[in-house]
Amino acid sequence: MAFRRPPLSTESVFLFPDHVWLRVLQKLSQKRHITSWLARWFPKTPAQAVVAQKSPIKVELVAGKTYRWCACGRSKNQRTGLAPLKFKAQETRTVALCTCKATKRPPYCDGTHKSEQVQKAEVGTSL
Repeated sequence: MAFRRPPLSTESVFLFPDHVWLRVLQKLSQKRHITSWLARWFPKTPAQAVVAQKSPIKVELVAGKTYRWCACGRSKNQRTGLAPLKFKAQETRTVALCTCKATKRPPYCDGTHKSEQVQKAEVGTSL
């Protein structure tokens, strides 16, 4: 005896009544709402750091204390996708922290702010 599958009907496929199913589809099709929410938290293009200042700031670090250095240059708006750089001071001393965000030794200034590229850039724009 061969096994016969019962014919499929819309009642056996969907667990919701038609009017509920249509409302679910309408809500899912509102891509603008979903897209805008996702775009805020997950930008399509990676965020880039912007020049916050064109000179470093001097800070007194205390040995053993943990600090966070803004890696984006947009400290007022933290939804950039760039997280602060967490670091621990090895010794108590005064250091120059980079604010142009172009240093090769983050968070410390390496003099990159003196370059023509940084000096020509507008504060608040990426390099």
